[in-house]
Amino acid sequence: MVRRPEMVSVLDITQTIMKRHLYAIALASLGLACFTQPATARPEIASGDQLLTTDVDGCLARADQLITDLDVEFDQGTIDRTGYFEDGAFRILCYGAGDDSSLAIVFASHEQSPDVASNFIQMMLTELSQEEAASQQ
Repeated sequence: MVRRPEMVSVLDITQTIMKRHLYAIALASLGLACFTQPATARPEIASGDQLLTTDVDGCLARADQLITDLDVEFDQGTIDRTGYFEDGAFRILCYGAGDDSSLAIVFASHEQSPDVASNFIQMMLTELSQEEAASQQ
């Protein structure tokens, strides 16, 4: 039997409808994935603080030196320094804590690992403290 172009079977119609539905479902899934990805890609954040026997300017000078040693892009504020890595960021805040004291608060975020963020915090606080020990000697 020769099939004429104007004759369409129920099977052909069903297959066409199914393909359209599958394409619509695929597009809807991609659209939902675009909206849900940012919610699941939250960075891991850690924080810590250290009391220093220097004023706010001394705390900021130490932060500047640490950031210079890391050789990363950073921003300067009046009481803070923010540095940027490929896979995270950090912020050092310096607050006055008396006449010759300051409080350094360090926040760090990492795209995937809370351990990396936490270890970075510990390293920064240790370095800020070592600067203090070196200046007292």
